[in-house]
Amino acid sequence: MNRIMIEFTLWTENPEVDIDNINQIIDIFPVEKESIGDIKYYGEKNKLKRYADVSSLMYSTGYINTIEVEYALKKMLSLISPSISNLINIVNEYKLNSKFCIVIDTIEKPIISIPSDIIKVIAELSAEIDFDIYNNYD
Repeated sequence: MNRIMIEFTLWTENPEVDIDNINQIIDIFPVEKESIGDIKYYGEKNKLKRYADVSSLMYSTGYINTIEVEYALKKMLSLISPSISNLINIVNEYKLNSKFCIVIDTIEKPIISIPSDIIKVIAELSAEIDFDIYNNYD
C-alpha cells in the first residue's frame, strides 16, 4: 500500500480565542474541530479519555494513493488556497500556531520533494512541517 496524507492544523493554547468564530471566518470544509476542555475517547473500545488542552482546527486530504509528497501537498493547497488570505490574517491576528503534517505510509520508497511555491505558502502561514513515516519497504 502506497499512500500519503497531509494534515494542516491551526491551534492555540489561549482559552480566550473563539475557535468556532475562526472556523466560520476561514470557511473551509471538512474540518475537525477541538476546543479546550473537550473530552475525546480513544483506545480499544474508546475506554480511554483525554481532555483537549488546546483549541484546534484540522484539515486533511485523507489518504491519497501516491508515493509523491509534492502531489499530496498540492491537494492540500487546492483545499486551502481559496481562503489563504484569511488564513494568513487569522494566524497573525490571533497568534495561532500552524503545522503541515505529512503522513507517509508506503511500501515503496517515497519521493520527498517540496517545491518553492509550496514552501512560500508554508512560510507565509508561519507553519511547521512534521513528517510521520511508516515505511514498510526493505
